[in-house]
Amino acid sequence: MSVYIDKKYINQVSSLLDRFKWKSDNLANCRCPICGDSQKKKSKARGYFFIKDNNFFFKCHNCGIGTNIYNFLDKVSPSLCKEYSIEVFKEGGSHNSTKSKKTAEEAMLNFKTKTEFKRKDEVLDSIECLNDLPKNHVAIQFANMRIIPKQHWGLLYYTDDFGSFMKLLDPMAVSTGKEERLVIPFFNSHGDVVGCQGRALNMDSEMNARETIKYITVKYDKSIDRLWYGLWRTNPKKRVYVVEGPIDSLFLQNSVAMVGAGALKEVPSRFDDTPMTYILDNEPRNRQICSYIEKLIELGREVCIWPDTVKEKDINDMAYKMSTRKIQKIIDENTYSGLEATLRFRDWRKV
Repeated sequence: MSVYIDKKYINQVSSLLDRFKWKSDNLANCRCPICGDSQKKKSKARGYFFIKDNNFFFKCHNCGIGTNIYNFLDKVSPSLCKEYSIEVFKEGGSHNSTKSKKTAEEAMLNFKTKTEFKRKDEVLDSIECLNDLPKNHVAIQFANMRIIPKQHWGLLYYTDDFGSFMKLLDPMAVSTGKEERLVIPFFNSHGDVVGCQGRALNMDSEMNARETIKYITVKYDKSIDRLWYGLWRTNPKKRVYVVEGPIDSLFLQNSVAMVGAGALKEVPSRFDDTPMTYILDNEPRNRQICSYIEKLIELGREVCIWPDTVKEKDINDMAYKMSTRKIQKIIDENTYSGLEATLRFRDWRKV
């Protein structure tokens, strides 16, 4: 399908779209006309048109719908959809003007049913799930060493060629070369793979630790501003615990992990009315972590300020010495906001 044709019809339908704007040549933004977008904040525009595999697609980060331009036009403007189907057919199939409109529409039916995001089994077929690996495998040894709960091993994968796997997710990504990594897939709330994180496994020596990038994150869905881990397994009607890394999130109930500082300011719309506790690592001398906590307090968020009885630097380290239930209890008993959070934070920094 022609990008030019897709873009032409996006421009034609744009008059029907609230807050429509081209952000770049290949990315447009608007309020989703299918779900109505965020009802709490009318200024929010969570619908995006973006290019993938030489076609434009539409994705809404409010309702989660992802579809091609044909399906989008079919829902928003059926008359434009008919015109689009004929033009696409002529462009891709034949320039013979005697082809009927009916034939063109029939030719589009197969395309209509396709979705743009690869499902879990399509993306992850080339790598191995931890549940399928032998006990002496390096990835299993890593999972045991980090005491990752076995009930979550089905969420983790292994590849001995992360560079090639990166290219599968994003052909434009800079390859890291052939190296083995633990692969942590990121799914949206519908179970589609939207990205992944590769955790280095060859950090057993000081030299390897210095020369190896510990975590590499690849975004598969280019319309997403920020990746969040765990969206598909959280209940927005209950308190959500926000941690720094995907592995830490596996130790807490109803937990997600943020990737990047940008996640501090904006949360997924499904959590608009959800109470959230932010939990950063217990490193009072880490300037970046202190800066993040300060920003969260300024934004009015609820933050866990670790008590001085906790000496471990993160949740994974704590799990070696205490149960996940106890960790959760400590977090709940040391969650603050506003002035109290500011005072507790000042004391914590002095430790």
